[in-house]
Formats: sequence, C-alpha cells, structure tokens
Amino acid sequence: MKAILKAGAMPGIELKDIPEPKPGAGEVLIKVEAAAICGTDMHYYHWNQAGQGFASKFNVKWPLVLGHEYGGIIVKVGKGVTDRKVGDRVAVETHIPCGKCFNCQNSMAHNCSDMAIYGTSTNGCFAEYALAPSKVTFVIPEEMSFEEAALLEPAGVAMRAIEEACVQPGDTVVVNGCGPIGLLAVLILKAGNAARVIAADLDGYRLNLAKKLGAITINPMKENTVDKIKMLTKDRGGADIVIETSGAVPAYKTIFDFIRLEGRLITVGHPGGEIPVDIAGNINTKGLFIKGIFGRRIWETWWNLSSLISSKKINVMDVVTHKFTLGEYQQAFEQSEKGSGKILFVNK
Repeated sequence: MKAILKAGAMPGIELKDIPEPKPGAGEVLIKVEAAAICGTDMHYYHWNQAGQGFASKFNVKWPLVLGHEYGGIIVKVGKGVTDRKVGDRVAVETHIPCGKCFNCQNSMAHNCSDMAIYGTSTNGCFAEYALAPSKVTFVIPEEMSFEEAALLEPAGVAMRAIEEACVQPGDTVVVNGCGPIGLLAVLILKAGNAARVIAADLDGYRLNLAKKLGAITINPMKENTVDKIKMLTKDRGGADIVIETSGAVPAYKTIFDFIRLEGRLITVGHPGGEIPVDIAGNINTKGLFIKGIFGRRIWETWWNLSSLISSKKINVMDVVTHKFTLGEYQQAFEQSEKGSGKILFVNK
C-alpha cells in the first residue's frame, strides 16, 4: 500500500510503497477514507523544535507513517476484538490510554500517565490502510460522512475547550488564533450560548474564514486588540472567556488585559517557549480561572460533538478549504504553509 512516511529525525517526508499491516491482538485494520493534516504533522514535516519535543516525549520510532485524524471502515479485526466488527465506520482517538493508571481509573483517560500517541508512538493514518487499537475507535453515526469523521479529533479539542469554559448565556468569548482548531471553536460557539464571538489572528486569510463563520474579527497588526475588546465589552470590563489556540508566546503579553475580573482563560495552543506571568496581578487579584486542554474527554466529548454534527447543528466541513489525494501530498503540505483552513486527504 501507499503511505506518507517520515524516514527519521530530519526535515521532509516521502510517499512510499510499504506492506499492508495485519491487525494483532486487540487491533483493527481500517481502510482510510479521509484524513486531515494537523499542526503536529507540519511540525514533523519541518522537524522543528516543537516536533522534536513531541516526538521525544512520546517515544517516536522511525520510519513513521504520519497522520492521526481520520475516518474509515474496519476491514479486519485482530484476536480478542469483540466490541468492533468488519464493516463498522469509525474515527480514532489519538490518545491511547493504558487503562490502568490513576487517571484512567478516574475518568481522565485522555491524560493517561502512561499514554501513547497515535501517529507518533505508533504508525498513523496517512496511508491506504491503518492499524488502530480497538479501544480507541469510535463508531460514527450512519448520517456522518468519513470526511466529517476525520474532523472529530481536532473538533474534539475545540469542543473540550468550550466544555471546560462553561459558557453561559450572554458571555462574550474571544478565540485567540484562527487555525483549524480556533475556527472549529468559533463554529461550535456560534451554535451555542455565546452572545458574541470575537476572533483574533494575524493572518487575513484565516480571519476571513472566521468572519464567514460569524465571528467579530480583529487583526492585532491593524488595530489595538485590548481597546477593541474593551469597547465591545464595556458593560463588564472585558471578555468573559478567552480560548487561546495560537500557541504564540507574544500573545500572552496582552491576553490577560482583555479578560474581565473573575473571567476564564482556556489554553489550547502549546507555546514554543517560556512565558513570564504576573501571578498576583494577572491571576490572583483578578480572580482568573485558567484551564489547560490536552485532548478530548474519552468518550464524553466525542458523544457530545458527534450529536452536534449528526443533528446538523454544526457543519464542520465549513472549515475545510482544500482536498488532496495521498499522491498529492507535497502540494497538500505546501498549501498548508501558503494559507488554508483544514486540509483533507480523500479517496477520489
């Protein structure tokens, strides 16, 4: 079969012919129908500091088939698999929990203390067929397409951020960063309780996508973010909630200034460096609630998000801007750098 491989600890990827894998005990073999490029895949493509750090933390082994966001159909099951069958249409959870640690035993399997990462600790899904542990497959509703299923994993991060933010009717929510997860957050927020959704980004292409989804947009290069948010929220002195998805270190120079007293900060993006924080001025005396997000709650977030999609409450395909085949992998990764929303690999 064909697969997008990263040969080792160096920049670059390639399309290779490799043997079709066979499911071992507890595994299923999935025919990949649609897969999405993630920021992590781009970090591995460039082999930058973020990619190197993630690979080291989660025990990457070379060569590696990239990719972890996908939907497909089970074509074979391994020994001992009784909860899935050939023909099941599934998406896959990236965090592979051990099932034995304290967190796994206390409804926090998404942040298992002995966790493997799909597409890093194991081979991924940028291939014609992919293996996955049966325990991390999620059976999708019949009315959900494979392309929508490929977006369940990233949209689940946005969904989890919103769940943890506890958005109340009338809240003003700022989404800082309009990459795919930020755009998905805007999409979900617009379908819910938020009175206003404000999106900030330096990229005009992505801001335009956020505007089409219904957000009030701000480009910090062209206007003062703090002043505009304070003007829009003058009745309460700042945004009720900020969901930070950019991972940009400079964002934290101003982000605390546009959150109201007793507001909430949800951090999703992983900054590539240390950030000095005034604990007394920006957190304690402000009464600020801060919550970090790493993955989706298994399986609560998946069920909530799946219901929104299958009931047509949201259309996650609104954030997809480009589709390619595996053979067009180079164009796909180049397009991600030029400007895009979510990019999919699909069977044509």
